[in-house]
Amino acid sequence: MRKIKSLFISIVLMFVSTSVFAAFNCEVEIKRVLVYATGEVNILHTGRNDYTFICNAKGTWKGIDTVTCALWVSMLQSTQNNNKKAIFYYSGSGTCASLPTYSTSPAPVYIGTIK
Repeated sequence: MRKIKSLFISIVLMFVSTSVFAAFNCEVEIKRVLVYATGEVNILHTGRNDYTFICNAKGTWKGIDTVTCALWVSMLQSTQNNNKKAIFYYSGSGTCASLPTYSTSPAPVYIGTIK
């Protein structure tokens, strides 16, 4: 009986600990890709209908380096030009509609093209 109780507690703790690290993604159409002279990259997409800051092409921002930023910009411009959808994956909790905007945006874990 003690082993069953211990197993049950372990399983419950496993589910509780993984729910703390919830994540979400946004599958969206790209409306605009803006790259400013400062290197900041803002994306207007259908998941938020406002600009989401994703990186800075002139320096590391929230762990996203300039090479990754340049690749993301290229991919998102191609996604927009080819009428495909993009996926943005974020750690933590939230929704696409409630993403903070501009420089208060969280850093994406990854960005991809789908469809």
